[in-house]
Parts: sequence; C-alpha cells; structure tokens
Amino acid sequence: MSTGQAGQKWARHRLEIPARVLLAIGGGYALSAALVLAVAAALPPMTGLARGEAVVLAAMLGFLLYLGLLLWAFAPVRLRRVALWLGGVPALAWGWILWVVPSAFS
Repeated sequence: MSTGQAGQKWARHRLEIPARVLLAIGGGYALSAALVLAVAAALPPMTGLARGEAVVLAAMLGFLLYLGLLLWAFAPVRLRRVALWLGGVPALAWGWILWVVPSAFS
C-alpha cells in the first residue's frame, strides 16, 4: 500500500467516527422516540392497559432500545448500513406516525 492510499484510508476512517457519533445520538433518539410513541399509542387499544401505564412502559422500553442503538452504531458494520437504519428508518417511522396516528398528538 502506498503512502497516498494509506492517507486516504486514514482520512476516511477519521471522518467515520464523528459520523457514527452523530448518527448514534440523533438517529438513535429519533428512532427510539418514534417507536416509543407508536407503542404507547398502540398498547391501550390492544391490551386494555391504562394510557398512563402504557406511556410509562413504552418509555422504559425506549431507554433500552436507545442504549441498544447507541451500542450497535459502533459495532463493526458498514457506515452505510448504520446511516440507513438510523437515518432513513426514523424518517419513515415518523412519517407513518404522523399519517396513521394523528390522535397521538391530541
């Protein structure tokens, strides 16, 4: 490997870490928040659980999900895959929530 190729590989790797940090924090939060909202809205009609209890349960599960997403963002997977899951999936989830569950915001 020549010096130029090694320098390009190092520069790409150096930019990968901040990208993963931003995706882990922002994308992980967006995805876990969307799923918490969807679960909190879906639990009362599906299980008969009180609305407050459903919100608390969904929030507790959301903390675990967020932790898992933060750890997964730094697992040895391609950055493209992390960006798809933590960038694209939250956008789709929030779009679905705004379209299907408008009562969640009332």
